[in-house]
Amino acid sequence: MSYYKSFEIGGASPLCPTPSEEIVDLLAGVPHLGVEADAPIGENFQTDHFNSPDRLFTLTNGVTCKEYDFHDPAFTHFSAGTGRTVYFRLPYLSAASGFCAKFLYQKPAGVHLPACVRVYLSEDGKAWQLVDRKRCTHVGTEDCIITVEGEFKAAYRASYVKFAFDLSGHVWIESFSLLGCTLLSSATELTPDKEETDPRIMNRYPTYEELDGVQNIVLAYHSMPPEKHPEGRPFTVEEFLPYVGYYDKDGKLTDTFFDGALFLPFSNFTYSALYKCAEGWKYYLDNTFKDGWNVDALNTATEMVCKELGVEQKTKVFLSILHTKPEYGDFPEKFGDLDGDGVDEDLSTAEDRKKVTKWYIDEALKRYNEKERPYLQLSGFYWFEEQITYSDPMELEILAFAKDYVHSLGYKLIWIPYYQAWGYDRWKENGFDVACVQPNYSFSKNATKQRLYDNAMLAKKFGLCYELEFTGGNNAEDIRRYTEYLDCGAKTGFMHTIKMYYEGGRGFLAACQTKDPLFRTVYDNTYLFAKEKYIAQEE
Repeated sequence: MSYYKSFEIGGASPLCPTPSEEIVDLLAGVPHLGVEADAPIGENFQTDHFNSPDRLFTLTNGVTCKEYDFHDPAFTHFSAGTGRTVYFRLPYLSAASGFCAKFLYQKPAGVHLPACVRVYLSEDGKAWQLVDRKRCTHVGTEDCIITVEGEFKAAYRASYVKFAFDLSGHVWIESFSLLGCTLLSSATELTPDKEETDPRIMNRYPTYEELDGVQNIVLAYHSMPPEKHPEGRPFTVEEFLPYVGYYDKDGKLTDTFFDGALFLPFSNFTYSALYKCAEGWKYYLDNTFKDGWNVDALNTATEMVCKELGVEQKTKVFLSILHTKPEYGDFPEKFGDLDGDGVDEDLSTAEDRKKVTKWYIDEALKRYNEKERPYLQLSGFYWFEEQITYSDPMELEILAFAKDYVHSLGYKLIWIPYYQAWGYDRWKENGFDVACVQPNYSFSKNATKQRLYDNAMLAKKFGLCYELEFTGGNNAEDIRRYTEYLDCGAKTGFMHTIKMYYEGGRGFLAACQTKDPLFRTVYDNTYLFAKEKYIAQEE
């Protein structure tokens, strides 16, 4: 099912019989030629509400909204699909000198600005020149219309215009305008860009060498709030053993298994007020480096496996960087004093957000280095949030600071965005060494198996690796959906790139220990997949 029909363009527009130097909206009342999506539009968004069908596009009819509300019929709706390019043909060959685009901003409804808008012009519909690019930012919380506009360096001869914009979630547009006149005497000829190369597109999965040779990283969740678990639900040595080593059905250790672990907090911690205050940050670090737990437990488990198997191996470790301005869950009145100088940190300022980010990285390194862990290798840090919040005007500045600081210390910075998350396709531009995209298939019961293959295509197109997701449930449906991840990886090739594994908080451990033969396949097949030996099941 598609909301955007195929279309063809080509050939210059006719000359205006009565050219005028009056600056007007050259697109007033002009229907669009067509729309391209950058990626498949997810099943949940293939409705007339989330994506206006062609016949309902209202981008140039001059109708303005009566209220700043996503229900207002003046808006054209776009959701998911990473981005859009909307094409128009001008009635006459014209001198185009500027543009204007108007977007709804309604944060409670999830309607945000695109990250940026790019404007291209063409005289023949085949060769294009990028004539403007504007970042879209907004400071404020009130519902409103945001105008994004620009004046070109010259008035260009053009018959076609295309507007390209990024999106995550929902972008509602009131109008596009192209400003100019039909008098061509002083118009500048376009200089088409050389064969347009999109810096996002890599058409390959990352290699193991791009992340210190690590191949399989398990997401090691810990640190529940104390009211949920008195010790924060840490990983113990006994729990880590079936991850570091592979144990057969008889309980015999026969091989190594995961060679990397990412330590990160449970969601009930991140949705609590603890995640948003100095006290909670210290609690999380205390839990991560508690004697005998988590990082210590992984070191001991790796030592035990290596000695029993007679191999030399270090498990690669990644530590989470807590975010300075999450937008969800419970919030305390203030962040508190993190560095002990007697002054509460003010996370409404970029200066303090950078300060607490640096404090956190330094403190994590200090605690990691306080004791010898000869069977571990600290390889990098994980940017904890799962999208780039472009609506936060400080987000890119804080991320750039974290990236530069982590790199200055000799470590990698990794990221795991959700399916088509804001900025997932611009992971490299934003400074990550490796990004691993989630398909979110196991948790989206309305999604079809095609979601896995769409995600594999996007991962390869934009150079990301792949996260596999097991809910942890011992039931046939959850096991079937997880097995479809493995099948997809074997068929599309992401089995041979870096892989990260969400497993519902000890799901693989339970599958290792079970007496249920069906549940046991989760553990055995994951091992085969990790070793690149898994064979996809026949359809």
